[in-house]
Amino acid sequence: MSTIRQVAESAGVSIATVSRVINNSSVVTEEIREKVLDAVNRCGYVPSVGRRTTSFLALIYAGPFSLGSPYDAALIEGMVQAMDGTNLDLVILNPLRDKRPDETFTQFFLRKGVRGAILRSTVDGRHVCRQIAEEKFPAIVVGDHFEHPSLPFVYADSTDSSRQAVEHLLSLGHSRIAFASNEFEDGDHVDRFAAYTKALEAHGIEVDPTLVYRVPARKPSGAQLLRNMMSSKTPPTAVFVTDPPVAIGLINESRNMGMEIPQDLSVVGFDDRDARNYVFPLMSAVCQDARQLGYEAFAELARTVEAGNGTKTQSCVSTCWLEINNSTGQPPEDSARILPDGTRLAVG
Repeated sequence: MSTIRQVAESAGVSIATVSRVINNSSVVTEEIREKVLDAVNRCGYVPSVGRRTTSFLALIYAGPFSLGSPYDAALIEGMVQAMDGTNLDLVILNPLRDKRPDETFTQFFLRKGVRGAILRSTVDGRHVCRQIAEEKFPAIVVGDHFEHPSLPFVYADSTDSSRQAVEHLLSLGHSRIAFASNEFEDGDHVDRFAAYTKALEAHGIEVDPTLVYRVPARKPSGAQLLRNMMSSKTPPTAVFVTDPPVAIGLINESRNMGMEIPQDLSVVGFDDRDARNYVFPLMSAVCQDARQLGYEAFAELARTVEAGNGTKTQSCVSTCWLEINNSTGQPPEDSARILPDGTRLAVG
């Protein structure tokens, strides 16, 4: 691990100047600060606190906090498993709360004793990811992906399996297929909607905006989604739900409405681990191993910061798969509107 003297030599300044920059002193010019921070990141320098050298990787939410989701729970489980094979610890930080307005992300991380950042992002938080990348601080993005010359990403590509999911419903005879996605957009959900659109268009079916839903990724949202869809004037006969809690909430609510899945509505959900096995009927789903994604994100970033010397962090891209179970079938012969209280009305 590099020393403050090596950082000073790399930046062409004194050790005292490096110390002032790290501690965000106002007497340092912006030009000197940028030069020192660039050397800090290039050398992989981490200050010592007391007698112990700091050794944290931080999980940073560049979008809304979603620690309660199955996806995040599985991610963190994987990170903790990977952590056991290193000398690094995991800490969760909120820069919106703790970062000072006059400090860079690098200074914020150094003050917190962080050596690398795992960025949990959505579309709205990408500017944070880009800013950290511009500072050349070791980082890796999970839960989102987009074009960037230097940022590495960890994600499971769901494009092909999502297209297969919609084609599976089409092959069963469905044409009114709804799509439900998270209210917060990220690269994964963009991929799934694009796959849905292309699969329909390949069969000569235009996307009906009234069949596209954006809902919070929670079980109650799934229940409300089902009530809204099935009470509409022309309800769908199938739905592709791209968030596990929403799919589970929808299937569970079907019993309260006197519905049968898949006789009244075919459902393809999404599964971050094994939720499809704990609903009835067993859920057809596009699946990914979010625990493995968390493991790879931590392990790859740990490899980078422990190697130092400007080692580049690599992207890790896996693939999702479609698992067909009991929640999909042929469309009903007589489609009906089903009200929240279970009342059935003829369509048309």
